[in-house]
Formats: sequence, structure tokens, C-alpha cells
Amino acid sequence: MRASPNHEPAACALGNDAQTALRLSVGDLVVYASHGIGRIESREHHGASGELLVLVFESGLKVMLPLERAQNALRALSGEPELEEVQRTLGGDSPPVALEHWSRRHRNAQAKLVGGSIGGLAEIVRDGAHRERARLKGGTAPIRNQLYRTARRLLIAEVAAARGIEPDAAAAWIGLQIEGDQLAARGARRAPRAEVRANR
Repeated sequence: MRASPNHEPAACALGNDAQTALRLSVGDLVVYASHGIGRIESREHHGASGELLVLVFESGLKVMLPLERAQNALRALSGEPELEEVQRTLGGDSPPVALEHWSRRHRNAQAKLVGGSIGGLAEIVRDGAHRERARLKGGTAPIRNQLYRTARRLLIAEVAAARGIEPDAAAAWIGLQIEGDQLAARGARRAPRAEVRANR
């Protein structure tokens, strides 16, 4: 997905279907690129400015977006089909590091973060985790990669919200996919239901 000059994702063929499906109703959860998940608090009319959407994020940040801009910049929270693709991405191999210069890799990761797709976040997290593991095996301290940490935080939040689980459980699920332990991953996915039964 290409980023527009104002750092919002440009609509692509797949994204257009998702955008038209968005109702943008008060109370809806939506994803706003590198800001993460926000809730639509209100829709307000502002004369010549037209209709504005007010988004509130968990951090307390409030963002006002003109409706037309919101329709291009926001996407729906991921569902199971997207999470299955995330699972495949996290469990896959990273591109060989030697084939890509670090500055190009950084620019590509930045574009994915700004693009706001959950698939792009999964790629950043997978590649960052593989690089950290390789550095630790080589006896070198991991690099403080802010893009990787931001993408990981956003991915954890979306997996947690989409599945209705705690962030810690979402982080564990992501880690299991990267490690490739599919049996343990399926067990972790069943765990919240087991806990609910135990608490009854």
C-alpha cells in the first residue's frame, strides 16, 4: 500500500472494498494507520468544514478527521481471515538480510507502518524478531529498533481487540507464531474459553 503525501494510506483495490464497508458509526472501533485502534466518539457538523469524526485512542489522544479523509484513512478492525494471514506471515521466513541495505529496509518498514495494514505490521514484527534472535545468537545485544517496537505494540493491540483477549495473551500468540510452535499456538487460542468455563 502506498502512503500519500500527508502520511495516510492511499486506497488500493482491496482497501476500497474495506473502506466502503465501513459504517463509521459512533462507538465503532477502527484502525488509523500508525496511531492504532480508536473508537469513534462522535460525528459532528462544522458548517463549511462539513462532517467531522472524533476518534479517541486508549492513550487518551483525540483526533478529529473530516469524514472524507476518514473514509480514506481508516480501516475496519481485522477479522479471522486477516489474522490467519498474519499467522502465515509471522511463521514465514524473513528475506535474507544481506540482500537488502539497512537504509532501504528501514524505509520499507516505515512505509508499511504508515500504510497501516495488519499484514505490513506482521512483516515488520517477523523480520525484527528474526534479526533480534540472530543478534542474540551471535552474542550481540539487540538493536533498539523503534519501528519494530511500534509495529509490535500495534499488532498486539489489534490481535487482542479482534480476538477479545488480553494483550499479554495476544503477545504470547504472536511469539508462538514466530517460533513456529503451531500446537502450542492452538492451545493458547483455546485457553481464554477454558478460563471462562473455570470461572463459572
